[in-house]
Amino acid sequence: LHFVTQLSQAFALAVPHEETIKIRDEVGFFQAVRSRLSKFITGAGKAEEELDSAIKQIISKAVVSDKVVDIFEAAGIKKPDISILSEEFLSEVKGMAHKNLAFELLKKLLNDEIKLRSKKNLIQGRSFAEMLEKSIRKYKNKAIDSAKIIEELIELAKTMREAGKRGEGLNLTDDELAFYDALEVNDSAVKVLGDEALRTIARELVQTVRNNVNIDWTLKESLQAKLRIYVKRVLKKYGYPPDKQKKATETVLEQAKLIGKDWAEPSSVKMEEKEKTDLYVKDILSESEVDLNDKFVSLLPVYSLEAIATSFGKEEVVNQFGWMRINLPIKLNKDMFIAKVVGKSMEPIIKDGSWCLFRPDQGGSRNGKIVLVESHLVSDPETMQSYTIKRYFSKKKFTEDIFRHTKIILSPDNKDFKDIVLEDVQEGDFRVIAEFVEVI
Repeated sequence: LHFVTQLSQAFALAVPHEETIKIRDEVGFFQAVRSRLSKFITGAGKAEEELDSAIKQIISKAVVSDKVVDIFEAAGIKKPDISILSEEFLSEVKGMAHKNLAFELLKKLLNDEIKLRSKKNLIQGRSFAEMLEKSIRKYKNKAIDSAKIIEELIELAKTMREAGKRGEGLNLTDDELAFYDALEVNDSAVKVLGDEALRTIARELVQTVRNNVNIDWTLKESLQAKLRIYVKRVLKKYGYPPDKQKKATETVLEQAKLIGKDWAEPSSVKMEEKEKTDLYVKDILSESEVDLNDKFVSLLPVYSLEAIATSFGKEEVVNQFGWMRINLPIKLNKDMFIAKVVGKSMEPIIKDGSWCLFRPDQGGSRNGKIVLVESHLVSDPETMQSYTIKRYFSKKKFTEDIFRHTKIILSPDNKDFKDIVLEDVQEGDFRVIAEFVEVI
């Protein structure tokens, strides 16, 4: 067994010299014998790298790739980058006398291909991994024999090869195809939109993600929240089924995390070139980084706007991002907090992406104030959520000692947006959560 290992290493060093190609079958034979013998020798289990090396050497001539496919280096043997398995190669594998070795060979190559695809296309990676696992499980449970498993793996290889061409047929780039697949295009409720609409959504999602990812954005919950809003907006714009939007949004964000790092803004961009509103995570301090004496004196807690809107004042735990240092000529107190506002409806006072200072609703007259409100009657045109930040106006009707709102107007400062008008508001339909103080 030791000599076969030395032979494999020497062969690995010599490939792709033409003399090594002439003896690849002989080397493969010795490796197959070694593999078989190792099963009967205690403690001589074959290492995955050695099996990879044996398999790669046998097929060194038969695999078609986008570059020269070298075998694993003798030291630290790396896995091959194989993108396409040719028809000739698959036919050769099907005719191999050693079916168990053919099975291991195909399993390894398909696993490698799936790993490559999983780095770019979330749905394809998951789908093919499940198909491969299902076939392997049947084989190991003796539900199918070695000949049948080889047939199934060859068919899977062909399916994967055809999947690689889908983008051309749909006139989509690889990135657009990945987001297209993330839209659950095979779901009956989604299919009714038609391919043209789904392709348009995929293209717009690519552009949306590309325009909104920054360095380390996957670590920034505030940026992820902003991107989530944009994705929901795109889905709603094209009539994506409402009951499917939540799952599709999360899948799209997972896909974005896979390839978004390639689109991230270069690190050479200087912070001073950015607007004041584009604050990064480094501006938010963790609990361990702050002094207790600085809390609510020079530091305030930072929350997500969604958490405040849906949980604040309901005796629910509101997840806190951390603490932010404030340099404003006002006295801070324990009622104040910070959240990032997304959207342009309150420009020029509140620019899109601004960190803002809030305090809980103080009661009394709110007319003319900018407030954060939540209501199942509200559907903000920018966030598509049941909460919004707008300037508040209301009309009341008094009956004896009580009153009720006959009309509430939530008015944007940016007149490119329309008022949100709520009429005959009942108790429990609407609540003012917080009052805007100023932009930090």
